Amino acid sequence: MDLRDYLVLVARNWLIMVVTVAVGLVAAGVMIVVATPMYESKARVVFTAHDVTSGQDLSYAGNYVQSRMQTYKNLATSKTVIDMVVSSLGGNESAKDLAHRTSVEVSQIDTIMTIAVKDESAKGAAKTANAVATSLIHIVAQLETSPEKVRGSPTVEGVMIGPATASSSPASPNKPLYLLAGLLVGLLVSVVVVSLRQAYQGAGRREADGVPDAS
Repeated sequence: MDLRDYLVLVARNWLIMVVTVAVGLVAAGVMIVVATPMYESKARVVFTAHDVTSGQDLSYAGNYVQSRMQTYKNLATSKTVIDMVVSSLGGNESAKDLAHRTSVEVSQIDTIMTIAVKDESAKGAAKTANAVATSLIHIVAQLETSPEKVRGSPTVEGVMIGPATASSSPASPNKPLYLLAGLLVGLLVSVVVVSLRQAYQGAGRREADGVPDAS
């Protein structure tokens, strides 16, 4: 089939395509309305080393902190930290559920951590993200000054450099993404329906002409 054939096919089946796309968009709209809006807030924490003097010590300290970032990332959603957050916020939510709403990102080139929390309330998301950051800083301070720490390792301190603030708009549902998905699904369904219709009509014409089916 050339371009002209496709245009003719679309012209003949435009109503099917319009209906299926409309249904897809309506379904996406319903999902947007039904979905619970979730807000997201992010707190940023930087970890730095102390008790170092010479240039060599500074270089070692920087590498040491960088090597510990993955540990701090895992620690941010650990039961120890999350239990502290739940206790400080005074809520009834389980540590597992709060950890599920919390995500952590660390950079590969610096020692900055981003803690993101989703909540049905914009203020709740910001408050919780700051609580997670504060609890993590406290736990890291205890960990890096404990008697079990490797002797000669620098002292690491976490500082919140970007407190979380309440977002003015929800992070989800993503309305443009939902509508785009509805549009694409509608188009896909229309292609399937038109293809089946063409195949059925083609088989009917062959049967009318007395041509045996190729199968």
